[in-house]
Amino acid sequence: MRNPMFAMSAVALMLAGCGPKQLALPGDSVSKAATCAVVSAASSRARSPSAQGDLGFDDQTRILHYAMLAASDTGAFSAKKASEVVSRMGEVEADITNGKWQELESPCDQAYPQVKKTADIELPKARFDAALGCYSLGDFLVKTVQTNEPRAQEKLSELMKMRRDLDSTIGAGLKARGASEYEQTLALKQAALGKMVKLGAPAETAKMCTSRFV
Repeated sequence: MRNPMFAMSAVALMLAGCGPKQLALPGDSVSKAATCAVVSAASSRARSPSAQGDLGFDDQTRILHYAMLAASDTGAFSAKKASEVVSRMGEVEADITNGKWQELESPCDQAYPQVKKTADIELPKARFDAALGCYSLGDFLVKTVQTNEPRAQEKLSELMKMRRDLDSTIGAGLKARGASEYEQTLALKQAALGKMVKLGAPAETAKMCTSRFV
């Protein structure tokens, strides 16, 4: 005769197995950053379940920040590694959003404290270093943040104006430092961006940049 208690336990186990699965942060930097970016996106959507359309500037730059940090973990910013993180996000999104992604919010905060840093952000002391860092950050955000959200569009317009205003200053400063070829100027811009992404939340850093240079 079948044991009713065993049958009930088996059903309970099967039901438990049908629920959201446990998740853990991967060890490699690309997958870890991609995982936390997806968790951030899920959290942003969960905070505004009735919101339609694109996420705002702060949310989008927060999601991008994980890729930017992973791309700068050895110093200068690597566009190739940032692209790898973004590609990986698409690969892991379904597994994460169908799992217990909320349990990864705290581990992601601990792994990437710069993402939540919105105070005590200091731009580089030297004026040209600050200008080059802000120019490089603004250029990256203008090219990567895709949104029709009105307030985000305003912030992107400010960054584009800052970039235009700094064009001649950056060009002259790079030339004075011996960088006249594209590869040389790109290397200096990527080195500057690698430092900027570690200062704190990109939205707040960008705000400081436009306050200073617009």
